[in-house]
Amino acid sequence: MSEKRRMYYVGFCRICGTGPLGLRECGGCGAVVVLCDECDAVWTDAGTNSDFAAKPLFAQEGELPCPHCEASLIEKPSRWAHKKTIDATPWVQEALQAGTLEVKRGSALSPEIDEE
Repeated sequence: MSEKRRMYYVGFCRICGTGPLGLRECGGCGAVVVLCDECDAVWTDAGTNSDFAAKPLFAQEGELPCPHCEASLIEKPSRWAHKKTIDATPWVQEALQAGTLEVKRGSALSPEIDEE
């Protein structure tokens, strides 16, 4: 497996306490979601609430379907979102403008997939 690609993340998971909250792009519909790189909790957006107060979705029986289209968020062509995609995602831009979200870049910790 090649070296894991760096990902854009928006903090750390309040559910597991250790996983970075990466911005993940669905390979089916192109939606960007927040995915905990450790426990696989998924939020469909942050709105203007940086602590992700909404209840997250979780993987069922090893599958992690996109909450928008049901495509796998784990399998290719899904991937950690690129900067261009993040910049074009309205809910991310709204949260950034409101000052409730900060996007950082770091190394992905646990995906078992080989990405670009």
